[in-house]
Amino acid sequence: MDKFCKMANSGYKITIGLWITSFLLIILNSCETDPPEPGIDYSGQRDTILDIDGNIYKTVGIGTQIWLAENLKVTRFTDGTKIPCITENKDWKRGSLYTPGYCWYENDSINKKTVYGALYNYFAVEKGSLCPTGWHVPSKNEWITLAKYLGGTDVAGGKLKESSGNFWKSPNNCFVNNNDFDALPGGYRKSLLGDYYDIGNTGYWWTSTSSSTSDSHVYMFSMTYDNTNLQSNQRYKNEGLSVRCIKD
Repeated sequence: MDKFCKMANSGYKITIGLWITSFLLIILNSCETDPPEPGIDYSGQRDTILDIDGNIYKTVGIGTQIWLAENLKVTRFTDGTKIPCITENKDWKRGSLYTPGYCWYENDSINKKTVYGALYNYFAVEKGSLCPTGWHVPSKNEWITLAKYLGGTDVAGGKLKESSGNFWKSPNNCFVNNNDFDALPGGYRKSLLGDYYDIGNTGYWWTSTSSSTSDSHVYMFSMTYDNTNLQSNQRYKNEGLSVRCIKD
């Protein structure tokens, strides 16, 4: 009888021990944080690429993404098809054009092309062959990923803006631009009258994400001289905005 009791007590102790161990494992597992998102950190990586016109662009790695460090200025799609250069205000007015087009700010290809790049309507973007091969126009979510890596949309603009003091209107509210994205205030071409607006004040960049509420609008991001925000909004497809490409 004593032997039986000893065996029973031993089995009871083992059962209790296993139960406690299982309980502790459950508690420990519930305290674990989510694993980091997969991906390589390309921060600090610098390179150059060519577009089909032979333009050379600097590229920059920021977090898990690689971006152009300049605004796009190509005048042909990757298949060699020319993109029409639209100069007349009337052709940029809302409802006037539903095919690809681009322009240089104030139609000045000499002084505006090298620095600010071209302004494209969204019909050029949605062709899917505007960026160099292996690159694409970023989605809204890819811009958000960039902002999150830099600390959120409240500060990301201040970390992306070119900070030499030569291009942005004063005061250019920004932080030390140590990532070499060098965002510039290239302005845009409005669809109300087809005129140019905001150079020196604001930079506007298309995304590849169409609006969920309007067939005539697309998401874009902007940065303004007097704050550090990276702002998301929507613009008419007819308007002319800058483009930054991101690596596939």
